[in-house]
Amino acid sequence: MPRARVVSSTKPSKSHTYSLKLIAKPVPQSIFEIYINSLAPAGRSGIKSLLNTSAVILDPKSDVYKYPWETLSFAKVSRLRAELLSLGYAVATVNLALSALRGLAKVAFNLGMFSADELARIHAVKRVRGNVVRKGRSLSRSEVRALLSAARSQEGRARKTRDGALVLLACGSGLRSAELVSLEMPDLNLESGSIHVKRGKGRKERKMYLSKAVIKALKLWLEVRGEEEGALFCRINKVGSVSVAALSKTGLAGILSNLTYISGVPKFTPHDLRRTFITRLLESGVDINTVRQLAGHSNIATTASYDFRGEKALIRATQGLTW
Repeated sequence: MPRARVVSSTKPSKSHTYSLKLIAKPVPQSIFEIYINSLAPAGRSGIKSLLNTSAVILDPKSDVYKYPWETLSFAKVSRLRAELLSLGYAVATVNLALSALRGLAKVAFNLGMFSADELARIHAVKRVRGNVVRKGRSLSRSEVRALLSAARSQEGRARKTRDGALVLLACGSGLRSAELVSLEMPDLNLESGSIHVKRGKGRKERKMYLSKAVIKALKLWLEVRGEEEGALFCRINKVGSVSVAALSKTGLAGILSNLTYISGVPKFTPHDLRRTFITRLLESGVDINTVRQLAGHSNIATTASYDFRGEKALIRATQGLTW
């Protein structure tokens, strides 16, 4: 009796093909991509720009994506330090660049592309010392009132209430621009009068308790916005209707720029409202460590750099002494 032939097919089954797709190797990330993705989204653009400048200094034909960061060395980092200073970059900016370069070197080390000795040598490049020129300013109480008056003078209830709530919340909580526009409806608790900041700088969370004036302004805005899920602060179209789209950082800057123009208040940045919050707390006698926690700062020295009380506070401090 003849044996039956067993014919084997080399064509994979559909299920076999599907399983191959699932285990496909991911595209390897570069040193820069691994490092930049480890940072909070709000701080990535500034670091990327600094590293791009550094890459061009080391190789004019390169950029932040093309430069071989695994070739960093003590000599190259020292050269970058000197070049950035000669180009007029501020002390804080140069030190930020040095920190980013150390971060890249650490990623390269963890990937086995860098020796421990070379990593230690790069960390040995000293930070720049010197007086840091403070940026920005703190707004006076009359300036804040002028901005609120400008918000109320606009056409349309939605724009009036939203912009007024934005100014009061920014000055009354010290939230960063990215934190403000990232707020969602569940983050606001009107019963406890608090805001839960879930997407803070460095992925830190904190809870902020708000004043009665801020809560009142938010309630007025919510009467127009409604209780639907989504961003707390939404865009408003040309006809004055509330959109479901969340307000962006650019949109926030545009709102404040418009209120500045209407009110005649001297130019300021969105971050100056954060400086205003911190300065007002210190003027009220709140201890600096409590202010640090409210601001979401890790270092108390950072909080001190936001203090714009000026010479009057120094005079009051000493003249009030009794013996």
